[in-house]
Amino acid sequence: MDRKSTPLMEVLERTDSRLRSEGNDTRLWPTGFKLLDDTIGGGLRAGMLALLAGPQGQGKTTFALQIARNAVVAGRTAIFFSYELEAESLLQKLVALEAGEIDPHEAPNLNAIRSVFEGTDGGHGGLLDRLEALPGGVNALLQVHRYAERLITHRSTTSHTGIASMIEQIEDSVRTHKEPPLVVVDYLQKVHDPKDVSEDEQTTRIAEQLKDLAIEFDCPVLAIAAADHEGLQPGTRLRARHLRGSTALAYEPDLVLVINTKSDIVARHHLMFDGNSHERFRNYSVLTVEKNRSGHDGAELEFRKRFDQGRFESEGAAVAERLVDERVYVD
Repeated sequence: MDRKSTPLMEVLERTDSRLRSEGNDTRLWPTGFKLLDDTIGGGLRAGMLALLAGPQGQGKTTFALQIARNAVVAGRTAIFFSYELEAESLLQKLVALEAGEIDPHEAPNLNAIRSVFEGTDGGHGGLLDRLEALPGGVNALLQVHRYAERLITHRSTTSHTGIASMIEQIEDSVRTHKEPPLVVVDYLQKVHDPKDVSEDEQTTRIAEQLKDLAIEFDCPVLAIAAADHEGLQPGTRLRARHLRGSTALAYEPDLVLVINTKSDIVARHHLMFDGNSHERFRNYSVLTVEKNRSGHDGAELEFRKRFDQGRFESEGAAVAERLVDERVYVD
């Protein structure tokens, strides 16, 4: 992808015209997590490559999907390249999320939503008929329907879906919606590379191409990144240096977010004097801003997990406790 040179005068005129006609900065995609947006400079930016990393089971897909959902609820478009889950599984998560947003206390859990989709709920009729039996189920489905045209899911495969396939999907979305989408890749190390190279070389090539893609289409790319073997070992807090292909993944991204369970990384003294603290901390994830070219890094934010509802609570807080790089296990 060759990007043509642009005189600065053209950039000035284009920016002035955009601000006069729209009155806001369309180069920002707020994540919908206000504390995170405030920390990283307002949201994900056009031309930005952002990474989201964490150990297995931390809710990386859930967090990324929620960001995509928040973008389309705000009127934007998003493409979710999923190498992990089928489109129907993502839809189930979204319906559960919407039910939880409507009523977090009475909402059906994700398993109940899944049983409806799979037809094992004991109900009859179509999707709408079966969801009527679940509190808030119909309203949740209607909410998803409002933005379903703007949230595109792509069932991606390691053997076929590479950068060229992504470009085709993004170009099609731009033609349809007349604006660049938020691009989510779940996950980076599974993106197909036609060249027979080592894993580190492949990670470097894909990271560089995702960054080029963000610049070419003037959109943000949010890619989930996998940890290497060391980063998955007990006793280690996952950091950016533990990512597979960490050299490239330390240089190319504009933003690196790492997610860990709070109980695994809080200092021991916070657990010793309160018998309930370990269980309470297990319900929270800590999102660390390890790199941020658009503002400050090093921030440590916590968000409550609601995986039973396919979401995180959007109201977060700065971590008050001392965190450590060694996980702590308490019986």
